[in-house]
Amino acid sequence: MNLNNQELLFSILHDGSVVGIRNTADGIEFTVEIKYLAERIKPHFKGIIVKLNYPSELYLEDIDTKEIIRDFEELSKLDTEILKADINADKVRVFCSISNGQSFGYLNVKASEIYIYDPEHNPVCLEDLKIICKSYWDDFSKRGR
Repeated sequence: MNLNNQELLFSILHDGSVVGIRNTADGIEFTVEIKYLAERIKPHFKGIIVKLNYPSELYLEDIDTKEIIRDFEELSKLDTEILKADINADKVRVFCSISNGQSFGYLNVKASEIYIYDPEHNPVCLEDLKIICKSYWDDFSKRGR
């Protein structure tokens, strides 16, 4: 997945919360709790699994304090909600709300490859996720009419 598609992935996951960050044998894996998209794959799903293959990097930089948090256990304790994504040099910089808006920061994501899975670890391609997202927002816009 190229950098533009990585940015697109995190843009699609807007409003999702990053939880359960952990090292794996070949990278870093976490769940983005985003029920409104996940339940369109299967009604009982609550999140999407994102896997960053090595070489990879994941850290949070607090906007106010400039503190950098690399510890996955500490990162997982924060309520980090994805708001916006953009490309910054060789990585994706994800603007996040931390602890329900008490603070803001950038989740910096760098990976040689990113894979997407449903909660049962079935692969989900980016194109399918784009379709699911578009369908949700199309349905959402019709609710107000």
